[in-house]
Amino acid sequence: MKKILSFAAVFCVVLAASFFACTPVVSASGNMGNDMPKKAEQVTFKVSCDALPGARFSNLMDNYFQSYFEPKEDVRLNFSMTDPVSGIYCVFELPCQWTLTLPDGTVKQGGEYGAVHEYTAFDAPVTGFDIDFPQGCRITEIYAFTDGKLPDWVQEWEPPCERADLMVMSTHADDEFLWFGGAIPYYAGELGYKVQIVYLTNHSGETYRNHELLNGLWMAGVRNYPIITDKFKDTILTRESEEVAAQIFGRDNVREFQVEMLRRFQPKVILGQAINGEYGHGAHILNVTTLLDALNLYEDPSVFPDSAQKYGIKKVQKCYLHLWPENQINVVWSEKKLEKFGGKNAFQMAVACYECHLSQLKWYNEVREWGKCDCRKFGLVYTNVGYDTPGVNDMFEHVDWTEETPDEAQVEEETENTQVVSATDAAVSASDSVFSVFGKEISKPDICFALIAVLLSLISIIYVIWMERRE
Repeated sequence: MKKILSFAAVFCVVLAASFFACTPVVSASGNMGNDMPKKAEQVTFKVSCDALPGARFSNLMDNYFQSYFEPKEDVRLNFSMTDPVSGIYCVFELPCQWTLTLPDGTVKQGGEYGAVHEYTAFDAPVTGFDIDFPQGCRITEIYAFTDGKLPDWVQEWEPPCERADLMVMSTHADDEFLWFGGAIPYYAGELGYKVQIVYLTNHSGETYRNHELLNGLWMAGVRNYPIITDKFKDTILTRESEEVAAQIFGRDNVREFQVEMLRRFQPKVILGQAINGEYGHGAHILNVTTLLDALNLYEDPSVFPDSAQKYGIKKVQKCYLHLWPENQINVVWSEKKLEKFGGKNAFQMAVACYECHLSQLKWYNEVREWGKCDCRKFGLVYTNVGYDTPGVNDMFEHVDWTEETPDEAQVEEETENTQVVSATDAAVSASDSVFSVFGKEISKPDICFALIAVLLSLISIIYVIWMERRE
């Protein structure tokens, strides 16, 4: 009799434990099993062109950013693959506008805001598509991906900001980390502010620098595509002095550009470089002096009226310059821990992002929190919201956030929609999966099943005992 009871008890325990151990996890969204997103896979493809029979397009697939395919006339390339793909990632040497045509006739335009790294998602998976490229367009690489989470190195850029929380005025690619330290990874990557980077010069003579620039910004958490103007081509002569740089670029042209940027992005806070050009660089100095001019001009609609009419005018709240001697703040980036970057601090991220500028490391090999170009030191040169409290060292102190920008309103709306969907899913799920047993969320039907199984086991035990007594 004791053996039978022991066996039955063990049977009940094993049955219940097996059930709970094997029951799949039910997430708050109602998904069963593993919630890890499916990874997108890179897919190989074939390229052909009716206008270029026998042409080879290996440059599009060699994973080498310094080679490219450049059509001598407008061409349509035909892409085909065995596995369906849900999007393509295109890399260009220089900005160009291109047109994608899908099998169902859907047309998508590329290069609309000058992006040289651009991902285009399809509405549905396809096994072929056509792309029209203009004459002279230099296509470096094209990657095709299946549906799923894209690799981290694929940059899904958003258009430039409608309105910016922070606008960083950088003269060249790499200045944004050398002189501003951890500002970009801290405000863009960690806090999620809308950060717009504006470069005064372009590196069309050193196109590899555009790739370095984008890789560094992407690593820092910037998601709005930077402004890389085609008006002012970088040249070594502009290094000599502000006067030489002004002769090459045209002081009034630069001033007009600065006013347009202030009106277009209507930033709450601006970061500019040092008034001495950090180390006397002429283009750096011109960038700062014309920015200061622009701060005195942008509110007058009669000055450069085209941009005033196009964008309107909104007051800038604050502007800081690197190393400005008055109203100084000391932002110790190495003390700002960034949870979104695995616990690294803002200074470490600035160093890592600067190291994306591989071609420049031989000229200036480190970001510095010390010395005459200390990236921690800034001075408030312009304010509409009062002066900073000593010791607070916060660029956004006193900033008025009450008036939402369109970008912020959109983010809030998307967040609310997401919360509504999540709440709906959770409500539906709550009727099925509100219990947690042994660390697992178990649905009500499954718990009922377990109870029934245990009850049947108990009935079996009682039956066995009854039969034993009859004997």
